[in-house]
Amino acid sequence: MPDEVSEQGTVRYIRCPACGAPNPGSAPKCSRCGHPMQAKEVAETARPAPAQPAAQIVCAKCRKPLPPGSKFCGFCGAPLVAPAPAAPKPADQHVTPTEPIIPAVTPKAASPAPKAPTPPSPPARPVVAKPPVPVPVSPAPRPPARPAPAAAPTPPVGEGTQVFSGLRVPKIEASITEVKPDGSTGKTTRILKETSIGRTNCDVTHPNDLLLSPRHASLAIRTGKLFLKDLGSQNGTFIKQRQDAELMPGDVFLLGRELFRFNTQTMEESPGQASPEGTQPLMGAPKLQRGPVTAKLERIHLTGEVIEEFKLDKSETTLGRTKGDLVFKDDPYMSGTHARITAQPGRFLLQDLKSRNGIYRRIRGEVELREGDEFFLGEKLFRVEIKVT
Repeated sequence: MPDEVSEQGTVRYIRCPACGAPNPGSAPKCSRCGHPMQAKEVAETARPAPAQPAAQIVCAKCRKPLPPGSKFCGFCGAPLVAPAPAAPKPADQHVTPTEPIIPAVTPKAASPAPKAPTPPSPPARPVVAKPPVPVPVSPAPRPPARPAPAAAPTPPVGEGTQVFSGLRVPKIEASITEVKPDGSTGKTTRILKETSIGRTNCDVTHPNDLLLSPRHASLAIRTGKLFLKDLGSQNGTFIKQRQDAELMPGDVFLLGRELFRFNTQTMEESPGQASPEGTQPLMGAPKLQRGPVTAKLERIHLTGEVIEEFKLDKSETTLGRTKGDLVFKDDPYMSGTHARITAQPGRFLLQDLKSRNGIYRRIRGEVELREGDEFFLGEKLFRVEIKVT
């Protein structure tokens, strides 16, 4: 039936009382289920679609009743969502409408309103479902966009963990303050560049201090640290010892007003001789054998001239003004028990015994200064102040 495209057109259609499918008015039986068509059902086209029986389903778009098992609407072509399964009914079973049949007023009212003219399309049989069309009401969610193949995945970062962006050198603000003999403070100098200290032509100049060299020492900030460097001065630069420290040969340190120099020596024994039984030493044995390491302490002048020597032949040697192995009664700046030198296997340690004025050691080359450090050169004592920003 090429002209029977829809309910609109020149051919009149009526619905099957069993399955609701449209059929030509002259058809004796339903083209879908085979149920005989009756004359009284022609009037059903003039009223709204009867209530859907329990075994039928209704199109969600055009609200037309459809037979069970349908996947697409035979009227508008819309896909049916979640069709409810139903058992097929016998072909000869008559379905009684749940609503009373209302006769049509005029035959024209039975036909739906004509649609707007559209471009011609190939005809389709009423019993054949139209291809599915997209439903704009509920579009399917789009999947998330996948990353480009060339992009490497970003490794997960733990909660609260910052991404490492390189090492950061801390910035510091450093200054030195002069400490007077009575304990009061004098001038404060900020270290903004390499700062020289000496007797003439320096950033910090003390022309009346005869113990200072013309350019005695310098201070500089590098990599977030403050460094003190001796510039080859004649009398040296001294820094206060913070904790127990190992003595090296040639080290010079100050206790009170007394200046000391530490030295070691290795005793050599006589060449190996044959035993009383006549046993000769092994061939290639050294002629001289090294004995134990011994140390001595020299009290010196600023010029380096030795005043007297003391052997450090005990495990501990104590120095002080009133008590100890080495006593210096005439030094008012030395505490009663000021310091101690302890002999350990292969080394000697210099320890401060909580003295009032501490121990000052002469630096070699360059040393790092910390907050609160004290150093002196010539007759001037300075305290270091460092603030990290």
